[in-house]
Amino acid sequence: MSAGAARQLEQADVEAALAFLADVHDLQSDEPYPPELIARLGDLVRGAHVVYRENDLRGRRTPRMTDAHGTIVDEADELYWTVGPCPITEYRGRTGDLSAARLTDVVPWRRYRETAIYRDYFRPGMVDHMLDLGLQASDGWQRTLLFCRERGDPDFSERDQAVLEVLRPHFRAREARADLRRRLMDTTPWLRFGTPGVDPGLTPREREIVFLVAAGKTNAQIAAELWVTPSTVKKHLENVYQKLGVSSRAAAATILRSGWS
Repeated sequence: MSAGAARQLEQADVEAALAFLADVHDLQSDEPYPPELIARLGDLVRGAHVVYRENDLRGRRTPRMTDAHGTIVDEADELYWTVGPCPITEYRGRTGDLSAARLTDVVPWRRYRETAIYRDYFRPGMVDHMLDLGLQASDGWQRTLLFCRERGDPDFSERDQAVLEVLRPHFRAREARADLRRRLMDTTPWLRFGTPGVDPGLTPREREIVFLVAAGKTNAQIAAELWVTPSTVKKHLENVYQKLGVSSRAAAATILRSGWS
């Protein structure tokens, strides 16, 4: 959590951020930003249309966008890259800055209204205000959470920026968990789907924990990776032992490894 961002928030904003975390804590998805989470972000940053977006800067394309309703197929994608990209995308590509940025933070409003990307792309869509939170990505790519408001709505505030920065550690944790679930599914599909005669009935969190146990992680290390307490890990392991019919982490790991072979 950014201490500076937290200091900018009023008590009501802190409570709203905590309520958001409570609402999305148990969302189970192979993706870190499923539609349900994006919809809840639209409630947190009031009046915003929210999109998770991936930009291929070298290929000048946007191969992935997701909003509260699911995957977006942007038929105007070619137009966007022909007359754009937008000033925030260009700014991030030039500076590498990932901080929460409003459109008006990177370009004067009057100058922006004279650009082709506004005239030909955003103005017909009635989009006047944008706030963008940069996410870590490989070289040549951008990943962001983009918040848009329509013409006539107020611009995004410093409060909105601060709330997103406070949530950044949570987003990193969700991405780490999504990566863990993908690795688990790739290497131990039986834990997810079961095999003939072997259906332990583990919950998604129990599957993650037994996978990390087999990887040699201690309870403290597992807790840090999954953003839970060591006592929570211990309780989940007790449930795992009961379901697998074993009494130790070594035995649970042995059963998991037998599923690999």
